[in-house]
Amino acid sequence: MVPITQCNGNREGLPHIIKKKHARRAVVRHLGTAAQPIAGCTVRTMTMTNSHNKGYEMDKFFPAILCILAVVCAGALSGCTTAVPYAISAAKIVTDGGLAAANHAATPTTAGQASASAAANSEIQEKKEAQRPYQLVEQKKYDEALPLLRERADKNDAQAQEQMAMLYFEGKGVPEDSTKAAEWMQKAAELGRPESQYLLAWFYYRGTGVPRDYEKALLWVQRALAKGDSNATNLLGLMYRTGRGVPKDYTKALELFYKADKEGNIYAPANIAYMYKNGQGVSQDYQQAINWYSKAAEKGNVSGWIHLAYLYATCQDMQHVDGRRAVSYALQATQKDPNHFASWAVLAAAYARNNEFDKAIETATKADAMLQADTKLDAAEKQDALSRAELRLASYREGRAYTEVNDADEEN
Repeated sequence: MVPITQCNGNREGLPHIIKKKHARRAVVRHLGTAAQPIAGCTVRTMTMTNSHNKGYEMDKFFPAILCILAVVCAGALSGCTTAVPYAISAAKIVTDGGLAAANHAATPTTAGQASASAAANSEIQEKKEAQRPYQLVEQKKYDEALPLLRERADKNDAQAQEQMAMLYFEGKGVPEDSTKAAEWMQKAAELGRPESQYLLAWFYYRGTGVPRDYEKALLWVQRALAKGDSNATNLLGLMYRTGRGVPKDYTKALELFYKADKEGNIYAPANIAYMYKNGQGVSQDYQQAINWYSKAAEKGNVSGWIHLAYLYATCQDMQHVDGRRAVSYALQATQKDPNHFASWAVLAAAYARNNEFDKAIETATKADAMLQADTKLDAAEKQDALSRAELRLASYREGRAYTEVNDADEEN
């Protein structure tokens, strides 16, 4: 009997010599030599009869031996002390049913490995389940999403609470209810979710579902800002620009808007554009305003398209008036946000700039009806918007394009 690992051999090139019958013993020697320093004496005790002597031929057991040694090596590497019994079992399958069956059967796992695999699968499944309600919302399957969201929200899942708030705010799957929206947002914000803290700040700033309270808006925006939320940076800039909750400071406002823009915020460019358009903290510069509104549009902010169209349609500086572009950008706005009255109001202004007054009157009438039905504006804001809409409509009826004289204080 010759111990199969008591030999020396080069371990390189094994795949090339397996096909040669006369070299199969060399493969065993190679594997044995490789296994010995890894598995210690376990492999050394395995012996076999030389193929020149009486007994079974090595060729018959070659696949089995490969299985034994491979599994022993794997077991030794993983610290598994049960590799040999599995290897012998695998060898029996090879000799009885062929190498293909052995490949399937000789895949032992330790209890630890099995546990880790089960835990990983469980974690993947949990993540899928966690994402399901949000996927249903994206698919507009609100009836299916709501029970799942409510269950998670009741268990203090901040993301689910925020989603519940937004569904109530937007009236999707539930009746529109800004009070309930604010209640759910408050819960999510108190759990420390920065997105919810920003949104709650916005609710207090706008008086959505809660009394308007700039001090509380500032409190929550600062909490979100401390966690790096770029929307909070933008909102704080807006507060400095309007002087609400903080002293009015155009320089500070611009700094915050530029910072938010660098952070990737989609709303900041429109606020920068607004300040250039109205000469707040900077010299009035319509071209800069156009550039920044364009950037806002490119980032996906519909407000960018709305303000670009409105500027080209109503600008006091005639060198920047362009009816064709105004219509093009306004149509983009109506496609991207068809439920916003402002999208249709600017399209009306664009038609008027192109001397298409019948279209302008028809579109403006539609926009005014949408404005009347808007529930997101407070009474004072709605009255101001309606007064401005009446002025525009009067111009169209007189066969005149409307020119903006005094921009309202806008929030982009």
